[in-house]
Amino acid sequence: MKKAFVINILLLLALNVLIKPVYIFGIDVQIQNTIGPKQYGLFFSIFNYTLLFQFILEYGITNFVKREISIHRHLASFYFSGISILKSGLAILYFILVMAFAWIFNYSGVEIGLIVKVAFIQLFLTLIAFLRGIIIGLGWYKTDGIFSVTDKLIMILLLGWKLYLPGTDPPDLNFFVVAYLFAVVFTAIIALLFLVFKLKVKWVRPDGELMLKLFRQATPFAFITFLMSAYGRLDAVLLHKLLADGDYQAGIYAAGFRMLDTYLMFALLFSNLLLPMLASQHKDKAGFNNLMKFVIGSVMTVTIIVGVGGFVYRSYLTDILYRQSNSGWYDTVGILFLCMIPVGLSTLYGAAIMSTGKLLRQNILFSCGIIGSITLNFILIPLLLSKGSAISALSINTLIAVGQVIIFNRESGINFNNSLYLRLIFFLIITFCVYYTAFLTPVSFIISGIISALMLIILAHRLHIITFDLQSFKRLISTTAKGE
Repeated sequence: MKKAFVINILLLLALNVLIKPVYIFGIDVQIQNTIGPKQYGLFFSIFNYTLLFQFILEYGITNFVKREISIHRHLASFYFSGISILKSGLAILYFILVMAFAWIFNYSGVEIGLIVKVAFIQLFLTLIAFLRGIIIGLGWYKTDGIFSVTDKLIMILLLGWKLYLPGTDPPDLNFFVVAYLFAVVFTAIIALLFLVFKLKVKWVRPDGELMLKLFRQATPFAFITFLMSAYGRLDAVLLHKLLADGDYQAGIYAAGFRMLDTYLMFALLFSNLLLPMLASQHKDKAGFNNLMKFVIGSVMTVTIIVGVGGFVYRSYLTDILYRQSNSGWYDTVGILFLCMIPVGLSTLYGAAIMSTGKLLRQNILFSCGIIGSITLNFILIPLLLSKGSAISALSINTLIAVGQVIIFNRESGINFNNSLYLRLIFFLIITFCVYYTAFLTPVSFIISGIISALMLIILAHRLHIITFDLQSFKRLISTTAKGE
């Protein structure tokens, strides 16, 4: 890595701030408004259904590759060749299981056709993630930043003219899915060509013994991928199956989950950089500790401000974004805004735990998360519909986040002596107080929200949760940088 964590993350944020919000609010939201919550809810539930099996395609490969190549860069060609063969076999197994369970769960013919297309989307999404994992492991963060937005840029071009150009027919669900598939296929091809020709990653004959060792080493990461997908994505699938109007309720849930997913895109940018950097300097306890404290303080400050603000102003935000919304949507969207807080903390600590390579306790925690998610959803969905799923998501993600903090402290031997956690809890309470006070004023919610956010950033600085000290910034750069 030639650049420090801060410089690389600013570059990634700049690219993602330019492209992804345009896609999410200019394209994805408008697709749901155009085709309706029921049709979009069908896509959302099927997307999440296929995602439940994505661990087979992924098999923990991306996180494993990022960690291993950041430590052993000379093995990049071996991992590229060997894992490419492995992924081909996993892709066949993935499609067999997706279609078999679709038959068991009695999906209709129309739904089966949609499942096939979305399953191919998942296949190419994991291929892109694998190729980006090699690029990240090699330290090419600028290049990874470009590939992180390529598929969304293509979808903006393909769908934008159908949505906004006068005289064109609006896109339907099938056009949306086909455009999505084309975008990920094109991105995967470009990323593959880049690795082969630009980085000169060569095809080497895989060694059978090393391949078996690689498979064993990646297995704990595979369980992590499966368990995270299962407890995080079951909600929409269960809404679809448990309710007579399940697709409509899944559409409401998708409206709120879109906000959480938008946030998660940015949280994962930090996680993707954090994992290889922590892995490469794991023996440097001071550097490890300083980087974790900086990232947690910075990310969680923004997360708390956005999450609580979204919850307090949920009715205004929902009505602005969705043409077909009503009061029944507000609580679902608001609770999923609050989910940003535990999801953000869990994402960062998950990366830190993976960097240690000690995943047993994390796997046990996520297994408990799946059991808890299924149980709560079966109880709450019939009673509260989409709001029940949102409450389940907030409850389970909070327990997972707390568990990951405890696991990290035990596995890493690093403890922030509770000071940072107590300041974050205090900041969370104050944030609720500030936003609710602003909400009760007659001032426009946009103005009151912006003023509240600025006040809270200043407060976070005063509490030493975040720092704007230039000297500390420079020290962090020298601490986290290493030769590329």
